[in-house]
Amino acid sequence: MATDSGASRRAKAADAAALFPERPVTVVIGFPPGGGDMLIRELAAHMGEDLGQEIALDYRPGAAGNVGAASVARAERDGHTIFLAARPNVLHRLMHDEIDYDFSFDLAPIGLVARMPFVMVAGKRTALNSLNDIILSAKTARGGHTCAYAEVGTTSHLLGGFLQQSVGIRLVNAPYVGVVETMADIIGGRTDLLIFPLPMALPLIRTGYIKALVVMSRQRVSLLPDVPAIDEFGLPGADAEGWYALMAPARTPRAIIATLNRSINVALSRPGLKETLERLSYIPAHPAENSPEALRALIALETEKWMAVLMDRNIHSLH
Repeated sequence: MATDSGASRRAKAADAAALFPERPVTVVIGFPPGGGDMLIRELAAHMGEDLGQEIALDYRPGAAGNVGAASVARAERDGHTIFLAARPNVLHRLMHDEIDYDFSFDLAPIGLVARMPFVMVAGKRTALNSLNDIILSAKTARGGHTCAYAEVGTTSHLLGGFLQQSVGIRLVNAPYVGVVETMADIIGGRTDLLIFPLPMALPLIRTGYIKALVVMSRQRVSLLPDVPAIDEFGLPGADAEGWYALMAPARTPRAIIATLNRSINVALSRPGLKETLERLSYIPAHPAENSPEALRALIALETEKWMAVLMDRNIHSLH
């Protein structure tokens, strides 16, 4: 009887996979609109064309993206509801233990979308023009400079903590609900500093509303050749590329995962999308290497690395 039941479930899963997608696919995004969703909008248009269904976006911000992740973990395992994941999701057990899900077990990897560098910026009205300016003035400024971040546990928050501990300066953490409000206060001079994904900061850097002080990477980036990389200051550990990936509820049929992975890679193989993402300063995933297994390995590596660093440096307590 158990064998018949198991065979029936496998048959239903095979039928569902063969028909997938039967309706629009929803990508749940764990941050408010305006926080870098241009990446997924570009990808969604190409994936929707490939799959023959609309790709809809559903914003569910909170707890550095983990509210949205938890909702997808409880969704139907049919591939029609998936999640746009990023580094903060692998850290939820340390940063957001009130969120009732486990990223590593409750969500299944589909594929990497892109990586991105981060950049520290200041408003054009500030006297800060370099990391050395920050180091010198932060040691003497009363109260320290304010350094904004969208939510606890985001890469911006973590890199700010790294910088403080590596250099021995004090920055006043300034939490915000979303990146739109954060950037408005940087431009307006109400907050001093922000470590921000380069794709979101680049348009404002180019128009002169904000100044790029240092790229939080090992090497300079071609789009900002005159801005030094953090490794030029001898600060190991303060460099980290962000990344975005798509995840499905755990135990989604493998055939559906394979279809979604193939669609990501078809989209990323199109010159138009690749050029658009690179122009926005994203680093698109390489389709030939972009499998669910490769993403699973990346997540395992990220979890081990960052959890160890956070525990060692007690960065989870920097609120």
